[in-house]
This record gives sequence, C-alpha cells and structure tokens, in this order.
Amino acid sequence: MARHLLVISCSDRKNKGSDVIPAIKRYTGAWYGVINKLKRENRYPSNLDIVIISAKYGFLKPNDPLENYDLRMTEKRAKELNHEIISKFKTLLERKHYNTIYINLGKDYLPAIDGLDNIFPQNSKIIYAKGKVGERKGQMKEFILSL
Repeated sequence: MARHLLVISCSDRKNKGSDVIPAIKRYTGAWYGVINKLKRENRYPSNLDIVIISAKYGFLKPNDPLENYDLRMTEKRAKELNHEIISKFKTLLERKHYNTIYINLGKDYLPAIDGLDNIFPQNSKIIYAKGKVGERKGQMKEFILSL
C-alpha cells in the first residue's frame, strides 16, 4: 500500500493541562480538529503519517510527549530549526518512501523546511497547501479523504 506524509505546524491553541501528553493531543488548532474528527469517524487513512513542525521542538511525530508551552514560530526561529528538521526528515526518508508529501505550513514555518524539496525522492509528489487558514484546512481535508 502506498504511503503518504502530512506535514503540519504546531498550534497556538493547545490542551492546557499540565500533564505530558502526545503532541497530537496537545495541539487543538484547525489542522488537529480536522484530523481528530476524521479519526473519530473512522475516515482517517491508515497509510498517512504525520510530521509536526513545532516552534519549540522542531520535528515531532504525533505521539511524541509534550508538556504545555507557549512559543510562537518566527522566521528567525524557523531558520534556527532548519538544519535539525532537515536532518530528521533525511532519517525518516531513509526508512520510508512516501508517494505524496502534503505540506500545510504557514509562511513563518516555511524557512524551517527550506531545502526539503531537495531531499524528497524525485518520484514523490509534493503538494503545498495555499491560501488562508480556512482554505488550507479545506484543502488538507480533501487531500486526506482522497487517500
């Protein structure tokens, strides 16, 4: 079965509890609402992996444990995280092949993945979500449901 990758940003909206919980449960913003709803409805595809780009932690997987924090992504912070994030993507891509990589990041996050296009296999299709949050949310949902 073909595998696909969804790359999303962290969220300023968070589950505010003080416990350490998985990243996918910590964040509660727009992207996470779509993902969680599709999972509840059993419409989330089993062949779709997620990578989260976090202002504090950089490259995260959905089950990575997180405490509550408050740090906003800036262009400067994204550039600081770039080398580490690209390195972790290289490691991921050595182990897994993705037919499609769907990137849903705002402009402040894009410097964090600068150079990513150069490390994806040439036969992988890369899609960037475009527009405002509502438009990107709809595009992401369409992508997920198309798998």
